[in-house]
Amino acid sequence: MERIIVCSMIIFISLISFFSGLYVNKLSNNGIIFGVRVPKEYEKDNDIIKLEKKYKKFYLIFSIPVILIINVIVFFYPKVSLFTLLVLMLLVITNIPIFMYWKKMTRLKEEKGWRKLGKNVVVVDTSIRKPKKNDDFVGVRSKSYLLLLIIPAITLILTLLSYKEVPELFPIHYNAQGIADSFVEKSGFQGFFYLALFPVLIQVGMILFLLAMNKFAINGKSEINSGTLEEIKKQRRIFKRFNSIFLFIIALEIIILFALMQFCTLYGWSINKVNIISLTVIFITVIVFLVISYKIGQGGKNIKIKSNDEEIYRDDDKCWVLGSFYYNKNDPSIFIEKRIGIGWDINLGNPIGMIIMVLPIILILIVIIYLAIRGI
Repeated sequence: MERIIVCSMIIFISLISFFSGLYVNKLSNNGIIFGVRVPKEYEKDNDIIKLEKKYKKFYLIFSIPVILIINVIVFFYPKVSLFTLLVLMLLVITNIPIFMYWKKMTRLKEEKGWRKLGKNVVVVDTSIRKPKKNDDFVGVRSKSYLLLLIIPAITLILTLLSYKEVPELFPIHYNAQGIADSFVEKSGFQGFFYLALFPVLIQVGMILFLLAMNKFAINGKSEINSGTLEEIKKQRRIFKRFNSIFLFIIALEIIILFALMQFCTLYGWSINKVNIISLTVIFITVIVFLVISYKIGQGGKNIKIKSNDEEIYRDDDKCWVLGSFYYNKNDPSIFIEKRIGIGWDINLGNPIGMIIMVLPIILILIVIIYLAIRGI
């Protein structure tokens, strides 16, 4: 069972990484080619088309062997620590061709003189981030997330009502086969904490975390660039609304999953069946999200909006390291739309943004070392 779960996950991550890299320009923001800003009127330039064809050939030759080797290693050695380390390696290695062609595209832009084109204006429209009218609100409101607190409240009530019926030794951890491998005595504060308080605290913490993510999705800095102002505003509103709705659906599914896992302890339900059904639903939701994201494009760039306004073009390449990492000390924003890929990036020029970026990486490495020492 453990091998099946780990192998399924590495295959899924590999496919996402592979196609994200192969169609990098289709999944990039408005006017972005290999992480380089290009006026929209030149996106179909013959030299760019030739460069894209060369990139795809190189990417296939470079990435397929790497992906196959990593998947084979995980199949024969399905350790969680090794799996986590290889996933990090996969994400880094599959981005190497993008960085290489970012350099080629930068050189092509210099040769063509595209840095000198356009009006290079900066447009600020705060109504995209904080709409003045309720009708213009782009996402799921915070009070909708607070309604999710009903689920942990129900979980706590049912736990207290069923407390006496729970065996004196109850499980707090299951292995990959769904077999309990760690138990706690029900009597005493430790038992009460693990049986009644801890599951509810996890649910509440997850709700608050996803509420914060929803805030970032709605209020994150939008790129007003490479398109007309009217076109960009409408595209960004649709894009932000879509991301906000997706986060809420995922939040609902995850909270229900945690509640069902608690019910397994209370009523003796099969943890394997609950996990399989719940994770399948979440997996399908993610797939649907990815397909729709591909259709609408990063920032909603594939949504066609008719407008006769002039194109806004501001050359901001200097703020993007390797075309992928945003670093701007003069920008107070912490989150900004990704230049390559779907979603949001962090401003590494902001001290808080740097902490948000670096701290998880350090924690992941610590977890990998800990799991490796324990042989997991």
